[in-house]
Amino acid sequence: MNGHPTREDLERFVQGCLPSPEMQSVSNHLLDCGPCQKALAGMLAPEAIAPRRETYDCVFDRVFQRMAEREAQLARDQAAARPLLDELMAQTVSARRHLLVANSPRFHNPFLGDLLIEKAREAAFQDASQSLDFARLAVTIAEGARAGSCHSQEVCDGLWCRAMAQLANALRIGGRHADAGKVFLLVEELLGQEGRIGLQDVARVLDLRASLHRDLREFDAAGRLLDRVITIYQRLGHWNLLGRALMQRSAIFGETGELDPEIRMLRRALDLIDPQEEPRSFLVARYNLIVSLNQTGRSREAFALLFHTRPLFLKMGDRLSLLRLRWLEGLVAMGLGRLEQAEVAYREVRDAYLQLSLDYDAAMVSLELASIYVRQGRTEDVRQVAEEMLLVFSSREIHREAHQALAYLHGAACLERVGIALVQEVSDFLKEARSNPGARFMPRTPLPC
Repeated sequence: MNGHPTREDLERFVQGCLPSPEMQSVSNHLLDCGPCQKALAGMLAPEAIAPRRETYDCVFDRVFQRMAEREAQLARDQAAARPLLDELMAQTVSARRHLLVANSPRFHNPFLGDLLIEKAREAAFQDASQSLDFARLAVTIAEGARAGSCHSQEVCDGLWCRAMAQLANALRIGGRHADAGKVFLLVEELLGQEGRIGLQDVARVLDLRASLHRDLREFDAAGRLLDRVITIYQRLGHWNLLGRALMQRSAIFGETGELDPEIRMLRRALDLIDPQEEPRSFLVARYNLIVSLNQTGRSREAFALLFHTRPLFLKMGDRLSLLRLRWLEGLVAMGLGRLEQAEVAYREVRDAYLQLSLDYDAAMVSLELASIYVRQGRTEDVRQVAEEMLLVFSSREIHREAHQALAYLHGAACLERVGIALVQEVSDFLKEARSNPGARFMPRTPLPC
């Protein structure tokens, strides 16, 4: 609001007749404005209310009736959400699901939308295309709820923001970073309208937006967004969510090579995340901590933590989690100097990733294998690993510059001029190229003629 509320505004505030954003604005203004507090007190004095008591009573009755109706509608929607989800999942064809949620108003249920957002979040760890499909269903439901009249604007706008942010995140995971950025811009238009979106939803959007910046290696922007997220969750006292945000912030430290701050923040995150409520987030934080400890030369501590974390991976049970466990076992074995154990683990993981067509992941593990071979002086094996990955990247038309980087490594191996520094250089570039189609490979060490 600009300036002081008018007397009419104050009267409508007392009667609960202002739109929700204006109710919030007047309420905030009254906290700090003495004159308006006195004006409101005068309007609420018994002698001022008495002549209009009947009017006020009628207004309050209508307000309470509307509140009761809204709460009853939300209760009905909550009870119906799970059966609706089961009905939707019974449709094995994706197009049929989309037709149902687009054309049938009974599916425009905010609680169903939230269930689909959660399914999209979970699917992101296993199947990016399925995650995208669930997120699109949630967006369709949110837009249907906004077009209807049985839900409050706050409920519909919050759901729409959550669904759109999850859609953007699914696009990001699928490598469609430009499309993800466009979706976030639409969401941020609504976030810019003060009072429209609750703080928790704002934090959720900023958190996912930070992940996009991180993929694009815009680490300063990602860090600033996550600092805002952390502040919001501290203010709201949402400790699980705060732990997740700290875990995300720690990853930025890791990307910029600040490993000690990363480790400290991961420990704080693990103190806050409840492994019963957030088992996957807790496991990811443990995973990241093991990697960071190993990178800083604390491989024995990493090994001890891995021993206690292994049951969590096994309990999660999905194939990708089990592959990450095996990769982690290879990483720690390598840190402890057990190169033969590391080689066996890396080969198993590399072959499994190739079977799943996870080519970049396979390439990253192949480079771990190459680093073992370099340490052992097995130049021919380095050449063979690079050649195998070149064939995979050529057959599947993956990032041209990533192909060039592997070709450069292959050439160095053929000339017996490959070292750990070059393997690490190629590995760092593949990480960047995975999320940045415009990345260019510029080797720092020229090959001899």
